[in-house]
Amino acid sequence: MMEKIKNFLEEKLVPITDKVTNNKYVKILMDSFMGISALTIGASFFLLVRSLPFGEGYTNFLQSTGLYDILNFPILITSDLISLYLILAIGYFTAKSFNKKPINGALIALGSYLMLTPFETTATLTNDAGVEVTGVVSNVLATSSFSSQGIFLAMIVGIIATRIYIWFDDKGFKLKMPASVPENVTNMFETMIPASVVFIIFMAVRVACQYTSFGTAQNLIYGLLQMPLTKIGGGYWGAFAYKIVGLFLWLFGIHGSMLMYVAMGSIANAMWAENMVAFAKGLPAPHAEWLYMYFVNMGGSGATMGLVLLMCFLAKSEHLKALGRVALPTSIFNINEPIIFGTPMVMNPSLAIPFVLAPIANFFLTSLVNHFGFAVLTGAMQNNYYPVGVLGMFATGSWTGFVWSIILIIVDLIIYFPFFKMYDAQKVKEEQEIAANEEDLGDDLI
Repeated sequence: MMEKIKNFLEEKLVPITDKVTNNKYVKILMDSFMGISALTIGASFFLLVRSLPFGEGYTNFLQSTGLYDILNFPILITSDLISLYLILAIGYFTAKSFNKKPINGALIALGSYLMLTPFETTATLTNDAGVEVTGVVSNVLATSSFSSQGIFLAMIVGIIATRIYIWFDDKGFKLKMPASVPENVTNMFETMIPASVVFIIFMAVRVACQYTSFGTAQNLIYGLLQMPLTKIGGGYWGAFAYKIVGLFLWLFGIHGSMLMYVAMGSIANAMWAENMVAFAKGLPAPHAEWLYMYFVNMGGSGATMGLVLLMCFLAKSEHLKALGRVALPTSIFNINEPIIFGTPMVMNPSLAIPFVLAPIANFFLTSLVNHFGFAVLTGAMQNNYYPVGVLGMFATGSWTGFVWSIILIIVDLIIYFPFFKMYDAQKVKEEQEIAANEEDLGDDLI
């Protein structure tokens, strides 16, 4: 059965996967999101300090000393401006992929995005009499234009604006300077005409959007594209598919994590960004299910920490016992390549069921305890390679995250146990047969 499924996937899915993952624009988007991840990782340090699980006294100390607002600032400039960083990254990697100067692509993409951005916002102020007055403030760039709601627009504008610039550059529509002119001056003049044409195009788009019911390009793309897609794929079952389908594909040697990121990465990043914004403002995570990743794969893909413990302490097979001891240190940090390739998990019918079932159980159980207010995720993005337990504690800002991590490891251990016992017995039999064959071979040589 496993072999038939593998053949089907190799014949039908793998060619499509290869085409998608090797597509130039998919690579651009993946590189761009990975490029700006350094910012979110940097901000996670401040999230970590702000959310240390030291109780209400610690939080009161941060607020009374003003440290709370100071630690909050890096979070806000990361989450509230995520589309700004993304547009720069997309312009950069688009130009780079076509062997153009990346800085030109980044700046032209940024300028094009700003051409579409309204320079006014609605604000509510309180006058001297204590009366709130709401009105439009001009010559102001609202941070909402650069928040997670602008991610899809940044993706579209970044690629289109840079490609238009590349097309004009390839066709020679630029001011050519003598070889004696310094390179930085030459670059300025050669970019002038393509950049001007690109900005004119996006200025026309801006004006056209003003005549629609949406008013701005940000509202247009968010309303027609990003919002519907996030409602379909960004909810509870979208998060479930994002985490679980990739595991199923791993069993057949397909890089499921990469495939799911290609398919749903834009939605996932939008969900994570909105969670960070809510956390920075002290609000509950609006898409907590997209943070279950901190509890779904305890010890790495397939929630194999329970399996590693079984190998270490209960395995009779010398191979599994040695593998468990080798894998334990890395599994603590959610790195389980030794288990994936050493067991192996790929095309292993003996362990395929718990490899998928354990993460599914973790997902639904985490959903249940969050519903009842235990181990509630804060919305803060964390480094997935924090030690097991510590990661859960930081993700919830509470000791309950550590306790829940331990409980899930026990649950995963129970799920893996019967399958592990069968596989261990199978490996012991194989080892005994190998030993017997070697003994017979030795006798023959004597």
